Amino acid sequence: MFENCNFLRLLVRRIAVAASVVALATVPYSAKAQTSDNPSEESGHQYSSSANYSSSLDWKSYLSTDDISGNDLAESPGPSPQYGRSSNNNRYPEPTGRWSHLALIAGAGFTAPVGNTAHGWETWGYNLKAGAGWNFTKHFGALVEYQFNRNKIPGSTLTQLAIDSGSSVPLGGNVNTWSFTINPIFYLPVTKKTGAYVTGGGGFYRKVTNFTAPVLSLSCYFYCYVGYVPTTIAHSSSNQGGLNIGAGFYWKALGEDSNAKLFAEARYLWVDSPVASIQNPYGSGTSSLIPVTFGIRF
Repeated sequence: MFENCNFLRLLVRRIAVAASVVALATVPYSAKAQTSDNPSEESGHQYSSSANYSSSLDWKSYLSTDDISGNDLAESPGPSPQYGRSSNNNRYPEPTGRWSHLALIAGAGFTAPVGNTAHGWETWGYNLKAGAGWNFTKHFGALVEYQFNRNKIPGSTLTQLAIDSGSSVPLGGNVNTWSFTINPIFYLPVTKKTGAYVTGGGGFYRKVTNFTAPVLSLSCYFYCYVGYVPTTIAHSSSNQGGLNIGAGFYWKALGEDSNAKLFAEARYLWVDSPVASIQNPYGSGTSSLIPVTFGIRF
């Protein structure tokens, strides 16, 4: 009887131990299955008890081989070209902003008289220029330009005028010619950074001739003093039409993709100014100038 009790007790203990081993063995498989089949809803991401699992790879399941085929990559558009560069040479480059077609110019230089103007009426001087317009294509544009030319009157002419007028003081003088003109421009690229252009047009010109003489007057700057100051004693003016034509060279000093271009140009300027008359005794007739200008354009 005692041996039977010991046998039953030993059998129950072994069964309990075996059941515990089976239960412990099934726990990892159950946890793994639960992690794989049931994503966590608390944070919106998948987590796993396995150290080799990475939720950052989940996005790959949403891609197919068609999404990364070579044909799709070849047909995908590239970055938009910047101003001054285009895959189609016959079209204006895609603008990079609202004002990418805007054309601007500013410059200064010297002015030489030619033709009738050089025959004792005017001598060398200087010019200033500014303008704005629109580039319709990379080869063609149009600008409205303001130009101011100032030339001196030759000393021999002034001396003769003083003698003829009986003046006992030396005379000075200058001729100012300013204009507002409309000028088409044709760009002729040579390389990606250099090129040439041809321009010309016409518009309104005003010519003013001034004669000066030293006059004793009181001048005040940092202090006041009495001295002789060149003062205009006579002048004549006229308004008329005129034409200009010229050519120049440009260089994109800041790079081939830049809109800024340094330029040097020369133009022939013809003004239909009146000849000398009683009303305009200092009229030289038609005026011809060659302004040579250096500056920057966009």
